[in-house]
Amino acid sequence: MRISTSRFGEIEVKESEWIVFKGAILGFESRSRYVLLIQDNSTPLWWLQSVDDPDLAFVVADPCVLKPDYNPVIDEGDLAFLGIKTIEDIALLAIVTVRSHPFRVTANLRAPILINVAQRTANQVILHDPDYPIQFDVISNGSDVEMDLREGCKNMEGQGRLAAIAAAI
Repeated sequence: MRISTSRFGEIEVKESEWIVFKGAILGFESRSRYVLLIQDNSTPLWWLQSVDDPDLAFVVADPCVLKPDYNPVIDEGDLAFLGIKTIEDIALLAIVTVRSHPFRVTANLRAPILINVAQRTANQVILHDPDYPIQFDVISNGSDVEMDLREGCKNMEGQGRLAAIAAAI
């Protein structure tokens, strides 16, 4: 199926590559079908692109890359809602916000996107741990992750070619 995107133009995605939200991304309840796009393999930032809305895409990242000690307790009800039975079925994504002036990159660690990799279903979950903020400062210490993010943010500002479409998470 060809989908239109405001960032990459028209791209071909297979229905088997979709991630279908059984719940919704908060504030975007009317959109449930997304595809994970990788613009550049050298950056930890990806795009979660709506299949149905060309202008709706979220910058996302593996929260464990952003905060290596990230180890959230996921509510049993959230796991059951997506039919997750084993840890191998779990993937987490954090929504990342990139601000230009002043340059600041934050990630929402309090409400990650929980994905059942086997079924390619997802839901945004709310964690009850106050140690995981809604605006976790990603760029703050000059680490390798920070340098990768700076480069990734620079790459995302241009239209560039899509390096790959993620067929698996």
